[in-house]
Amino acid sequence: MLKNSFIYIIAEIINKGIPFLLLPLLTKYLTPYDYGIIASFSSFVGMVTIFIGLSIHGAINIGFFKYSKEKLKIYIANALYLLGISFSVVFLIVALFKTEISNKLLLDSEWLYLGLFVALSQTITLINLTLWIAEKKPKEYSLYQIAQTFISTIMTIVFVIGYHYNWQGQIISLVISSLSFAILSLYLLHSRGYLNFSYSVNDIKELLHFGVPLIPHQLSGWITISGDRILLISMIGASATGLFTVGYQIGMIMSVLVTAFHKAWNPYIYEKLGKKINIYDKVKLVKFTYLYFISIVVIVLILNEVGFYIFKYWIDSKFEDSYHFVIYILIIYGLNGMYFMVVSYIFFFKKTKQLAMISFSSSLIHLFLSYLFIQFYGAIGVAYSGVISYFVMFVSVWYYSNKVYPLPWLFWRYK
Repeated sequence: MLKNSFIYIIAEIINKGIPFLLLPLLTKYLTPYDYGIIASFSSFVGMVTIFIGLSIHGAINIGFFKYSKEKLKIYIANALYLLGISFSVVFLIVALFKTEISNKLLLDSEWLYLGLFVALSQTITLINLTLWIAEKKPKEYSLYQIAQTFISTIMTIVFVIGYHYNWQGQIISLVISSLSFAILSLYLLHSRGYLNFSYSVNDIKELLHFGVPLIPHQLSGWITISGDRILLISMIGASATGLFTVGYQIGMIMSVLVTAFHKAWNPYIYEKLGKKINIYDKVKLVKFTYLYFISIVVIVLILNEVGFYIFKYWIDSKFEDSYHFVIYILIIYGLNGMYFMVVSYIFFFKKTKQLAMISFSSSLIHLFLSYLFIQFYGAIGVAYSGVISYFVMFVSVWYYSNKVYPLPWLFWRYK
């Protein structure tokens, strides 16, 4: 697991590092307003992905460990059928309410339609990537992601810096790279023998049974990560949202580390849970989890100091106010990393209904506090509310995961 985790961490650093290295250039050629519009588009893509994707990649990840290869082929093909249906439904809804959505997001309708295709494409690619994670093939996974990021970055340089397309250039490069790699992902799924297009009503039902209860859970994640930017745009404006977004990008350094570890941890813990675990193994799991929590706190403090120098020497001066958001984003992603460690038990045993209630309640708290704090504190209020809501969600999920799969969290009682 440690070897795979190391590969994922290196790959995540490279993958996130490529656009990070572009920040001095992009913050020079783009304004806070441009970043605000890009954030608006990203928020829209994130929202529609929830209803188009239906957490299908999560069901496939679990199916990999439960089903035979022949059964899995049919299961994945029916996941693609379901994607086609969900995409059509969401496309129709957006078409019916395009005027209202456009006014709220400051995006013309053609950008909304392109966003739908980005959401579909990213979901298809995620299926392919999920299978590589399940197969414990971090090299293939990492190279694929890096290649997509590299191509998207090159196109961003061409459109934004070369042709001065501003925020439009960033979005166009995302659209092209997403569609291209979705097509490539479908080809790879077929060539790797993961597709058997036999229609199965039972598979569709199972996928819906897994994914639909997770919509509130996924929606809550969108609210706490992206939805609050809609509030910022509508209440303060695109420029303030852009400043928040740049600060968020620096704080996402923490996300690189926790996401990479989670990708290695998930197959490991799922494999463990598939076997009988004695009390001594459970104590080891708990001790390792606590060590991970402590590491998160230390890393957050270190990265906050690093962030100061990044803004001092790396980011264009018109974005200097973005630094004030960094510590809060680091804390948010640190709490998210802790959440990852305890939520795996809930996903493995498919007890997702209660999880959805917890996460959705936490997101409502975040939404309410964001609206309230923005009025009192301005854009930084979103960061305050994010820390509070993520802490509430982490503690609640930790408590519930212990109900689903009890572990000796007070291990010192055991001799």
